[in-house]
Amino acid sequence: MDEILLTYIVPVYNTEPWLTRCLDSLVGQGLPDEAYEVLVVDDGSTDGSRQLVEQFAKHHPQVRLIIQENLGVSSARNRALDLAEGRYIQFVDSDDYLESSTMATVLHRAVGEELDMLLFNFNKVDEDGLVLEHFTPVDHPRSASAMTGVSFLETHRMMPYVCWYLVRRDYLNARNARFDTSLIVCEDGALIADLLLNAQRVAYQDVTPYHYVMRGGSAMHNSDAAHLRRRILSQVDAAASIEKTCLRYQASVNNEPPLSVRGLRNVYLYFSMTRALTSGCVDEVMSHMCDSGLYPFPCVGPEANYHGFKWKLIHALMMRPALWRALSNLYCKIKK
Repeated sequence: MDEILLTYIVPVYNTEPWLTRCLDSLVGQGLPDEAYEVLVVDDGSTDGSRQLVEQFAKHHPQVRLIIQENLGVSSARNRALDLAEGRYIQFVDSDDYLESSTMATVLHRAVGEELDMLLFNFNKVDEDGLVLEHFTPVDHPRSASAMTGVSFLETHRMMPYVCWYLVRRDYLNARNARFDTSLIVCEDGALIADLLLNAQRVAYQDVTPYHYVMRGGSAMHNSDAAHLRRRILSQVDAAASIEKTCLRYQASVNNEPPLSVRGLRNVYLYFSMTRALTSGCVDEVMSHMCDSGLYPFPCVGPEANYHGFKWKLIHALMMRPALWRALSNLYCKIKK
């Protein structure tokens, strides 16, 4: 076999305790060594992550370590994308891991049907691997055949995490698709919205290869006030990026994009407003939304699995700036 069929891209920053499990799961998929590569990008780790990968690579030559200063996960992923040789790309976070012997089936399907993107299920697990929640993009059995990304979005949930897709590298490069390094959260959703709206062959496979590990010390759970503020504003920026993608799509086909994409934009805005209330930065976040042309925003609805009177009431409160600000002040006083 001359061609590398799969490139795993693994950004690493201070995840030494979980890294061996992750790497073991990648090389334990039953694929021939020559069929895949593992590009590990050390993003300026200060623990023993880099040394661990170096030792691991001595026994697994398909593992390659790339070193850069601390520039963030998006920069690390982009660096690996520029170096990748596999026909398909699988993103894996370094504290997560794959179920053994599952990727061969997924890869065979993607290669055989020349898919642009293939979506699968995933589990949320605790640090010991206990399944906390199972996620699937379909509520009911659907056709397993390939379809355009737009058709896919009309019948499946919008899953805004790159780790739960297999993506054809030539398709990524044809769209010059890279992660926005200015975003520190929700960079996945901004990229996937563009990819799905333009993909010609997308499919879903009812298999669960990916285990997403919930751990309190990860970057996604950093509660530092300054970091939290940056995350909230970045989430607004991600919503703005999706809005631009929607407008480009609408201009090109003279039709609105699927509701699930617009729903994701609204979910980002909804959670930005919610977190602004609990962190005391309502005015700044609302101003940022207004500057981006995103406020007021429509009510989040069934397209994002938000149903009923409660969500309509919360939205109505969010659309009243003085009231939302007062609620934030009250919350922050009680919290003190």
